[in-house]
Amino acid sequence: MSPIQLPRSLLRWMVAALFVFASYGHAGNITKQPLQAIEIAGISISTPAEMIAGILQSQGYTLVNESLYTKQEQLQNGRSAIYRITTENNAIFHQITYSRSLGGGRVKSPAVRDASVPAAEIGMAQQLYQSVCTDVSEEKQKERSCEPPTPSSIRFGHGQSIQVAERFAVLLDATDASTTIEIKYTK
Repeated sequence: MSPIQLPRSLLRWMVAALFVFASYGHAGNITKQPLQAIEIAGISISTPAEMIAGILQSQGYTLVNESLYTKQEQLQNGRSAIYRITTENNAIFHQITYSRSLGGGRVKSPAVRDASVPAAEIGMAQQLYQSVCTDVSEEKQKERSCEPPTPSSIRFGHGQSIQVAERFAVLLDATDASTTIEIKYTK
């Protein structure tokens, strides 16, 4: 029995069709998973592990242990902003957590009401908020407890981690006093 011989034009068409379908399927996965591309302090779930230390250290973060980076900035009234980034990448999940809190100093006057989320965090917070709350149905917005963003607060899920896709859980609670942003991808 001789092998089946296909005309070259049909063979080219089949290869082209396979390529298009494979590309379409891959592109579909990317658009379904925008959370993989969202950057937190310059790194994302997609950032190769060997590049994370260099990216964070170039921004002034100090490596504390294999998964924790910190940085501190002096503010007014003897206070300081303390930044922490934790990265975990194991066989079960990959997670990035960013937090900022205020420390030190003595506050003699009441806190300023409705002060803005720091400019350095607005882009990260808005990008995550848009992915979770803006580009979804009203029903999903309610389910995810999406609060309308204001200059002084960008948050959803009542400040708790929420599951937004089969493999993704996220947390967003950004205010002038503190911020926590987290993306967790379960493998």
